[in-house]
Amino acid sequence: MIHLNLSKLALAGAIGALLTASGVANAHVTYNTNGAPDNPDGSYAGPWTDSDPGYTGDLPATWVAMVHNDGGVANTQTASSAGAGFALGMGARSYKDGATNWGHSADYGLFKLAADATVTITVSSDSSDLRPGFGLWSGWATGGSRHGPYLANGAVSPMAANPLGSGLGLVDANAWTYAATQGTTATATLSRFLTAGNYTLILGGYDGTTPGTNLLYTATISAAASPVPVPGAVWLFGSAIAGLVGVSKRKRAV
Repeated sequence: MIHLNLSKLALAGAIGALLTASGVANAHVTYNTNGAPDNPDGSYAGPWTDSDPGYTGDLPATWVAMVHNDGGVANTQTASSAGAGFALGMGARSYKDGATNWGHSADYGLFKLAADATVTITVSSDSSDLRPGFGLWSGWATGGSRHGPYLANGAVSPMAANPLGSGLGLVDANAWTYAATQGTTATATLSRFLTAGNYTLILGGYDGTTPGTNLLYTATISAAASPVPVPGAVWLFGSAIAGLVGVSKRKRAV
């Protein structure tokens, strides 16, 4: 019985590895060269630095992270200036501070989560005097502008569905965060359990002093490992193989 259970586990692990290998190989971040911060009025359907992520809307989305955590494996993708080949940044007035600073240059990032998982999103200043902040919604926004008013959470307040009038769903009313301080090591982090699908980040930041400055940032999407339910068919398959092995042994004994 012990050997049989071990055989089942080994078989399930092998099948799971085969199912996830192709997905993990395709995990990447692709950048919209026409949606770069220095070209805010470009075409937002690409071309992309890597493979086309399938985004067809008109939101100025700078990057799309394909998080292939298929089969419960952990997967992390990072969007940065180094990966993009151009400055990945947002303007100093990317959130509304009281009545003075308006969203002249917010940024947008999209990601696709392959499987349900607890996801941690981290947006950090990248050698810039940035106070990063962001909000998270389900779905990929089909339209929007960099020029709306955003609060310190990098999102239209209050947190609600359809902030860009484009069909975005509300993850929850607290799916936003911003750094307590500004500076070259400032970081905003949010963790949520998310179901597989598409998600949109509205990213904001402020340096407190210089309007219009392009403030560099790095965004990381990290999906934790999750238990993988093994389909009943796999167990039946394993039992069948074990049965055949038993029959073979009995025949040799005779």
